Amino acid sequence: MKKKVHLSIFCKVLTLLVIGIMVAVIITEWHNPEKLSVALVITLLMVLFGVIYYPTSIETTSDTLRINHLFSSNKIPFNKICGAERCYPSPGGLRLCGSGGFLGYWGYFNDIVIGSYFGYYGDRSQCILLKLTDKKQYVISCEDPDEMVAEISARLQK
Repeated sequence: MKKKVHLSIFCKVLTLLVIGIMVAVIITEWHNPEKLSVALVITLLMVLFGVIYYPTSIETTSDTLRINHLFSSNKIPFNKICGAERCYPSPGGLRLCGSGGFLGYWGYFNDIVIGSYFGYYGDRSQCILLKLTDKKQYVISCEDPDEMVAEISARLQK
């Protein structure tokens, strides 16, 4: 089963706004090579990290759960997952390192309800909490998260 990651309106607006601001900075600093190079480096790093970590889809294979990105994927073997349930990350949660909406939510977070986790999600209302046997946690999201939780749970029963 493969489900796309849906970006919330907030993520879409924030992504467009940040890109727009960075383009405006580059245009205004076009004749100042020193500031232009700094703006270009910052913009390229932001886009590079965003593209690397941006979750595009969640997929189950025969033995793994795959979090697909534009150019790679993270694979979590089902034998390392001990539970999957719906969750709603707190907007007041602490982002330790990562993105709080630019090309989705990705990175390390700490939430008062969920605890520490690595997030790969695009819409808070579609989130799934994965608990691993080594006590690590992932928060992922996809379209029709209830169906994905049922699929993961069925794979864990086998």
